Amino acid sequence: MRSFKDIITLAKKKNKKRCIVVMAEDSTVLEGVKLAENIGIVIPVLVGNKTEIVQCAERINFDLARAEIHDARDAAATMELAVKIVRDQGDFLMKGMISSSQFLKGILDKKYGLRTGNILSHVAVLEVPAYHKLIFMSDGGMNPRLDLASRVGIIKNATIILRKIGLSNPKIAIIAASETIHPDMPETTDAVKIVEMNKNREIPDCIIEGPFGFDVAVSREAAVHKNITSKIAGDVDFLLMPSISAANIWAKGLILFAGAQAAGTIAGAARPVVMLSRADTPATKLNSIALGVILSEGTHVPD
Repeated sequence: MRSFKDIITLAKKKNKKRCIVVMAEDSTVLEGVKLAENIGIVIPVLVGNKTEIVQCAERINFDLARAEIHDARDAAATMELAVKIVRDQGDFLMKGMISSSQFLKGILDKKYGLRTGNILSHVAVLEVPAYHKLIFMSDGGMNPRLDLASRVGIIKNATIILRKIGLSNPKIAIIAASETIHPDMPETTDAVKIVEMNKNREIPDCIIEGPFGFDVAVSREAAVHKNITSKIAGDVDFLLMPSISAANIWAKGLILFAGAQAAGTIAGAARPVVMLSRADTPATKLNSIALGVILSEGTHVPD
């Protein structure tokens, strides 16, 4: 996958998916849904204030003839109804005008049933002009404290996503400030254990190396310069960042200063979850929706 054009092309090859939008009464949210509906990859299922949804759609000339609208008048009721729909007859969930805290609370609440036994983690997908393919990164939005178990869970979530887009043996780098193992930097000590687990096939179907500085992960020249032997340097698919702050800041930096395009999803739930920012452009929204279409292929919600 070299670009989001490849993601959108793959999404078009899938069956059309039912995209359940939570609090869809927002023109900026509907712009992305409109683009996805226009290229034939989703059936919009819009949950929220019906009157306001219709008004917002009119403002952007979005024909709702092929959309479903379910009326709900407050955030809690809208979230509960949307999750019920996605469980019973939907493919993936998308954040609308609802606040991030309310949206995540609804996903995490056991009574809604989107939790599995897996950790939930945010996965950013970035198309960076200076890199030769899409690069995936976690966790910039869900887990404020990482330990060995959470890092392993985040990697397992990532491998599921990467296999969905066609990477059977993804290359994963564990990122730290440097390659030196230091007891005060748990990302380095955990990296040693995770690499060993990968070698023992406790974490199968991927190649894991680290700890790597970011330069070594994305540049073979940097690895050679530092005398590091690596199978993946300069060609990584997924970066496990050392903290939520590092992942969040670095992803936003790439977007704002390096012209990166982005998409985002929450992995580990019983249905794929697309979580967008209202500041995202319509094209960015389409990228995330197309990713949701791909990830929802073959999903199953346990009874």
